[in-house]
Amino acid sequence: MKSHSIDQKEIEPEIPLPPLQEAVLDDATLDQLFFDLAEAAELVSVSLKAGATARAGDLQRAGSAGGELALARRALGDGTALGVQIRYRFAGSEWWDTLLRVPSGVRLVRVRIEDALG
Repeated sequence: MKSHSIDQKEIEPEIPLPPLQEAVLDDATLDQLFFDLAEAAELVSVSLKAGATARAGDLQRAGSAGGELALARRALGDGTALGVQIRYRFAGSEWWDTLLRVPSGVRLVRVRIEDALG
């Protein structure tokens, strides 16, 4: 009996993934990120993730972008939110930053939407 090993590439077509930027941020770097977003970006939306299966919800556009970001920063810092997704425009592109609490700080995953959509 002949044995034939199947290469994974034979089974699944290659799907191009958008480039991601990832980093684990300490408190000072996280504060700088929120400051930079408030000062230099056009905020699209801010969403909070409360737990493994629950969403804390979207912050309403009632206040200023800086106010929404301040609430999100506070919720991430005090544990009210396990994660935050910030959608914003900067330098002619739309970006999505996902921030997740991890034991060593806050993990940032950033993607430029134009890259994700192809």
